[in-house]
Amino acid sequence: MKKTNLALLGGIILALLAGCSSSPVVLDPVGPAPAHQAAYRAQGALRVFTAVETHEIGDNTYYYPHTGYSIYTTSGKLWKYVPNHTANEDETPARVTIPAGQYTVKAQANFDVWGTVAYPVTVPVVIQEDRTTEIHLDADWKIPTNSSTNDLVYLPGGKPVGWKDPSLAQVN
Repeated sequence: MKKTNLALLGGIILALLAGCSSSPVVLDPVGPAPAHQAAYRAQGALRVFTAVETHEIGDNTYYYPHTGYSIYTTSGKLWKYVPNHTANEDETPARVTIPAGQYTVKAQANFDVWGTVAYPVTVPVVIQEDRTTEIHLDADWKIPTNSSTNDLVYLPGGKPVGWKDPSLAQVN
């Protein structure tokens, strides 16, 4: 019995030693997935300057982070919820990378001087490749001088919120 176990152990050791001296395994080159499996999707970006909330941090130190919003596909499915700030001290709206296409944004807007009255709005939005679309639903947007009022999108009360989609421009 001892001789059989010893012979078996010797055979295993020889097999292992022979494996170490054999040539290394060579594989075919590895590359990206075939085009039909990983289709390219053009990307753009979206920034929404939503209504702001007032947060007091400490004694008489106030921050005004932007409220969150939702992005929906054209079929009405929620694509993404965006908190729009990382902390109560973060006053910069998030820049979201998003596939090019058409979406709907549901957010809170405010335009009073103190930022205390917020109301819900629904904004259709177009995302173009390598471009950033901005929606201005807060009271801070200053329209560039020499801008044509025909190039802007307005709320019912007359407050501009962004630029018209250039693909919707009519040819005269």
